[in-house]
Amino acid sequence: MATRTGQRVGIWIIAGVMLFGTLGAFFLPILMNDNANKEAEELQALQEQLEQQQTQAAEPLDGYSAESFDANAVTELKVETLKEPSGETAATPSSTVTANYFGWTSDGQIFDSSKKGGTATPVPFGLDQVIPGWTEGLTGAKTGGVYKLTIPADKAYGSTDDGSGRPVGPLVFIVEVTNVE
Repeated sequence: MATRTGQRVGIWIIAGVMLFGTLGAFFLPILMNDNANKEAEELQALQEQLEQQQTQAAEPLDGYSAESFDANAVTELKVETLKEPSGETAATPSSTVTANYFGWTSDGQIFDSSKKGGTATPVPFGLDQVIPGWTEGLTGAKTGGVYKLTIPADKAYGSTDDGSGRPVGPLVFIVEVTNVE
C-alpha cells in the first residue's frame, strides 16, 4: 500500500511540474512580448523627441539677427567685440570655452545655433577642436564678452561642398562666451 501511495504522490508531483511547465511556457512569451512592446514604445518616444529637437529651427540669440553679406568681400578673419567681457581669464588656443552662438551664411540663412525652441543652451567646446576661424577668433576672448566672427571660407568649412551637409563659403557667427577654462 505504501508503494501505491508513493506512486500516486509521484504521479501528482510529475503532473504538477508538467502543468506549471506548460503554463510557464504559455505565459512567459506573453510577458516577454509585453516588455518588448513597452521597450519599443519608449524607444519610439525617444526617437520622436530627438526628431523634434532636430527639426526645431536654429534661432538667433536675443538682441541679434542674421543678415546677408557679400561673400566676395570676406577675405580675412574679422573679430568684433559687441559686448565687453567681464571675466579676467583670456582663452588660449587650447582652452575650453562654453558659449551661446549662432552662425549664418552669406545669404543670411542661420545654419547652426545653441538656441532652439526659444531656449539658448550654452555649449562647451575645446578651441583646438573647432574650425580655425573659431580657434583664432576666440583666442583672447573672456567670459561675458559677445563677439562677431566674420570667417573666410578657408578658415571655415571650405568653399566647395564635400557632401557633409556643412555650409560652404564664408560664415558669420555671434558668440556669447559664458565661461573660459
